[in-house]
Amino acid sequence: MILMVLTSVFIVAVALERTLMMARGFWAMRSVELRVLVPLRLGKFEDARQGCGEVGLPIRRVFAAALDRANGKVCGDAGMAIAREQRRAVAAYKSWLWVLGTAGALMPFVGLLGTVIGVMGSFRAIGESGQGGFAVVSAGISQALIATAVGLFVALEAVVLFNLLQNLGGAVARRLAYSADECLELIRARGPVASAAQAQPGPGGVSAGIPVQ
Repeated sequence: MILMVLTSVFIVAVALERTLMMARGFWAMRSVELRVLVPLRLGKFEDARQGCGEVGLPIRRVFAAALDRANGKVCGDAGMAIAREQRRAVAAYKSWLWVLGTAGALMPFVGLLGTVIGVMGSFRAIGESGQGGFAVVSAGISQALIATAVGLFVALEAVVLFNLLQNLGGAVARRLAYSADECLELIRARGPVASAAQAQPGPGGVSAGIPVQ
């Protein structure tokens, strides 16, 4: 009984923490739309990179990694970077959900174990008293039924919260995927970034690395 009650409290604590995490994720996606995607649509890549600083973690890393590579600040492919950070962000939002799934699968069996222990106690009471009757077995049967009910309640609680948070996590992941795809589309539409050597004027005011016609 104590184990099941503690498990129920832990399940609720995990569910509340994950709910707050996903609520911050929805708010971060709103910031992405305003601070990152709007400047990108206008071609203001530096403003979009600065706007990433106003987006909450871990979503910030997804767009910052892509824009750092698009702006030439970090070597690498923006598409691979945004896909990698996107997987990390989704994993961060869905972490600890396995606890709810595990509890939902195990708690009925824990309640069944309590039922078996209660029935065993009833038979032991019959053996010790040498007589049957409701008065002898009522205590053990009552404990068995309570254990079964608590186990089923905790399992239902865990399954409902698990499904709810899985759906919320999926919604965050979908919104992140849509925004990441648009970000990558705008980056690729911009074309390659000029290197620092090309951007720096050479002798006579001609950019280095660009052949003179």
